[in-house]
Amino acid sequence: MTRFCVSHEQNLVLPHVARADLQAVYAALQAAGLETGNAGLITDIIACPGLDYCALANARSIPLAQQLSERFGDPLRQAEIGDLKIKISGCINACGHHHVGHIGLLGVEKKGAELYQITLGGSADENTSIGEIVGRGFEPEKVTDAVETIVETYLRLRNDPSEPFIDAYRRLGAQPFKDALYPEKARAA
Repeated sequence: MTRFCVSHEQNLVLPHVARADLQAVYAALQAAGLETGNAGLITDIIACPGLDYCALANARSIPLAQQLSERFGDPLRQAEIGDLKIKISGCINACGHHHVGHIGLLGVEKKGAELYQITLGGSADENTSIGEIVGRGFEPEKVTDAVETIVETYLRLRNDPSEPFIDAYRRLGAQPFKDALYPEKARAA
C-alpha cells in the first residue's frame, strides 16, 4: 500500500514509490481523475477553509478556488501562463498565506457583504516579498474576472514566454495591473 502525505502547499506527495510501480500508480491516479500535474501552476491554489468551515472567516475560499481552477483548468493555458501562485485567505488570520501569493486574495467583510482584496507581488521563495494591495475589493462574482484581467495583462506585457509572473510584476510594478483592474481610475488620471 502506497502512503501519501499532504505538503504545506496542499499538494499530495507519494513518497517511496518503486520505479516498477510507477505505471500502476499513474493508472490508479488516472482512474480517479487525478493524473494531471499542476504543481506551481495557476490552478495549484492554496486556500484556507474559509467561511464554509471556519468561524473566524469573513469570506468563502474554497468556492473561489474552485471557480479559478475551472476558469484556468485547460492544461495548455496553464502551461502558457507558467509559474503563478494564487493564495486565498478567508480572513486577516491569513491561513491561506495570501500575503505571499503572486496573486493573493483576502476575504474581508464590508457592511455585511463579502469582498476580496487583491494583493500582487507576494512571494515565499528566496526573494521573499509581501504582496501589495492594488485597490478596492471585489465582490465574489467579480473576482475570477479580475484574476483573468491580471493574467491577461501579464501575458501581454511579459518580455517573453519564459518570464514568470513574479519577475514580470517586479519589473513592471503594480501600475499596469491597477490600470487594467480599475480602468475608471486610469482614465481619470
